[in-house]
Amino acid sequence: MTIGTAESDGMHELHRVVTPFMLADGSLVVPVAGASSVRVFAPDGSFRRSYGREGAGPGEFREISAAWPRGDTIEVFDSDLQRITRFRPDGETEAVTLRSKLRELSASTGPYGAGWVAGGVAAGGPGRRDSIVVHRFDRSGRDLGPVATVAGMRRYEAGKYRGPEPLSPRSVHAVRHDRVYIAETLTPRIRVIGERGEVQELEWRPPPSGPIYQALTVVTDSAAKRADHGEQIAVREQIHAAPVPTQLSDFWQFLVDARGFVWIKPYDPVKNAFALGGKVGQGGRWTILAPDGGPAGSIEMPPEIEPTFIGDSTIVGVGRDEFGVEYVQVYALERR
Repeated sequence: MTIGTAESDGMHELHRVVTPFMLADGSLVVPVAGASSVRVFAPDGSFRRSYGREGAGPGEFREISAAWPRGDTIEVFDSDLQRITRFRPDGETEAVTLRSKLRELSASTGPYGAGWVAGGVAAGGPGRRDSIVVHRFDRSGRDLGPVATVAGMRRYEAGKYRGPEPLSPRSVHAVRHDRVYIAETLTPRIRVIGERGEVQELEWRPPPSGPIYQALTVVTDSAAKRADHGEQIAVREQIHAAPVPTQLSDFWQFLVDARGFVWIKPYDPVKNAFALGGKVGQGGRWTILAPDGGPAGSIEMPPEIEPTFIGDSTIVGVGRDEFGVEYVQVYALERR
């Protein structure tokens, strides 16, 4: 199923899609931050309904940053309003404001027990890495304190240039099955924190990375080619002004599927470097770990999508055509 291509219906026009996913009945849920709405499509791809609009009132959004299913209920996090809105199957809407002790919430949001978890970022400053702190919230939105902390991206400042290092690592998080999965990309290890505080560590052996200077050269050339002709020299200068890392990331993203398997995307400087946008990237071969951390194989993701959700028998991802127009694709997943 594809949503967002060759369609004249305005509900199929997508801009800034955020974490699309499937419900148990086969419906596809597509949060569209650019339209401040959450759209639901039937299993055959036909439009079914839309929730939300721009604003700050009940059922309205200013900045949709994440969404997920909780049974048949759709939950949506607005990072500007610091609020979770719940659209229940009976038509009722409930809004819960997260009263956080953190300065802002922008990471690792999802269901955790009867409540939620959400993370905030503390900038580390030049030459240091950010810290990502994940807190737990009860059903009323009350902050119950920290669950986990992990290192984020590394920043630099050199003369007039500043920002994330071109090949900076980052933090990665997922919330699934009442567990928080959290890691930093320089180490092939994922910490899993259960609802009662129990901790499990998943480790794997990533493929060897190439030479750092070779990766930096390729990234610099790619960034310069993308820049306007008059800005290419400045782009090269900005990358060369940053410190050269001593280590490349071992991976860049992971997703947890409906059965608890962990799907891990290896690091690819050309797709993932902060100098090129730091995106996850489309396609590629992903490593899969079993729920107990044992190796379960690997899979070549479809080259046209960036996966966002892996169910029991489906993979959902976001793609972009040659003009940058977004679409959502659903693939059947066969387990053996």
